[in-house]
Amino acid sequence: MIEIDATHTPYEVSDLDAGCLLAVISEDRTRSLKGMRRQLRLAHQWCVVNPVVDGGSSASWCDDAAFASLDLDDFLGGEGTPAVAAFAAEEFAAASGISRYGALSLLADALDLHHRLPLLWAQVELLEVPGWKARRVAELTRKLSREAAAWFDQTLADGERYGWPTIERTLAMAVAKFHPELVRDKNGPLTKADWDVRLEHRYGPDGAASGTSTLDVVGDSLDLARFHDLVCDEAEKLKRAGDTDTLGQRKAKALGSIAEEQGTLDYEGLDKLDQRGSAGGLDKLDHRNQRDGASGDPVDRACRDHSRPAKARPGRGLRVFVHTTLSDLFGPDDLTLADTDRLGPILVTQLQDWLNRHGSIATITPVIDLNRTGSVDRHDPPTWMAEQVKLRDQHCVFPHCTRSSADADLDHINPYEETGPPGQTNPENLAPLCRRHHLAKTFAGWRYVRNKDGTYTWHNKHGHAWLVTALGTIQLE
Repeated sequence: MIEIDATHTPYEVSDLDAGCLLAVISEDRTRSLKGMRRQLRLAHQWCVVNPVVDGGSSASWCDDAAFASLDLDDFLGGEGTPAVAAFAAEEFAAASGISRYGALSLLADALDLHHRLPLLWAQVELLEVPGWKARRVAELTRKLSREAAAWFDQTLADGERYGWPTIERTLAMAVAKFHPELVRDKNGPLTKADWDVRLEHRYGPDGAASGTSTLDVVGDSLDLARFHDLVCDEAEKLKRAGDTDTLGQRKAKALGSIAEEQGTLDYEGLDKLDQRGSAGGLDKLDHRNQRDGASGDPVDRACRDHSRPAKARPGRGLRVFVHTTLSDLFGPDDLTLADTDRLGPILVTQLQDWLNRHGSIATITPVIDLNRTGSVDRHDPPTWMAEQVKLRDQHCVFPHCTRSSADADLDHINPYEETGPPGQTNPENLAPLCRRHHLAKTFAGWRYVRNKDGTYTWHNKHGHAWLVTALGTIQLE
């Protein structure tokens, strides 16, 4: 194993004695500290060169900020940090080879350290505090007011101690001094601020979910008590019907039974949204707004266009597509995996159990021919074409994005034109893009082509290029 030291001299790690090895370890620590400092410097400078101008939209923590009516901050960093232009994170993520969330986190931490925690940042500059620790402090203090953050920063600097016990104690003091309303007993009662529903798919060491997930709910006591009674009643019905599983297992099954009988919430105008979004209509959204005389930032126009009041629509449930073969489905091997579009890999035995319990709502569809050709003279692709494209490309084809194509938009690589030539909608001109990256392609100057081998070549407005393959992303320029 050959390495290069600080003097650019090659050496073999296995040849180092104890003394030399410790010297190299110390040298490597300094190199790591400098690398983290450099990363934060570059991230902050990226924020500097991407300000929000002319009333444009700013980068947001929301994955689909342009379409969600959520209570979200307009800034990445805490109070007092400047806004960063929308889609700046996408370019930073692509160049860094990280996810959009990772890019947002790094940019926000860099902003907070420079604008809210300058004394802590000075310690990073001096290599006295590692960048990873400073980033964690920036994240923990992000919800503090600017005044509270400044006090926290000064108190740490006065004590000249940056160990975790000191950081945690100083943070608690800052919260108590400036935000007493946030001080609460960790063992105290939950409040409405804690209400939430979280679904987590648990993956094992082999990457398989095995069809078992966790649902955590915090909500109104009366609502949850009534729902729990309903679950228990359904579990008792299963027992009377001959189910020999434990009470806990039957209660978990009862959720599926209740879900089969109930409708879910949908949005008014969903069919129109599906035509523009799920079928790939963002590339004509801007043209429509221009014809209608809409003004303002294009992302803001999209936001207004997709804000719809909720209404009930019965009979709409979750669809999970499972890809397997009959030989695997009915074979003797209990460890065979099947791929799903939403839940990741699962064991075939779990799929067999689903079919046994929910066979009445399962649909077996013919195998989609991935080599099928054809085109239509309309914007929205037919069902066979949409499914073919999403099976062909099973994740968003933007650089480094791994979001499933199951819920992605189908984008026209060459934008669809109402007065354009016939046959614009065909498999070769369609690709799955998650909503955020569809917006980036439509509004932020990205362009791409689909190559003959099924890969995609992307270019941003600065001339940098990436090759997206089924196995990952390669930066070209």
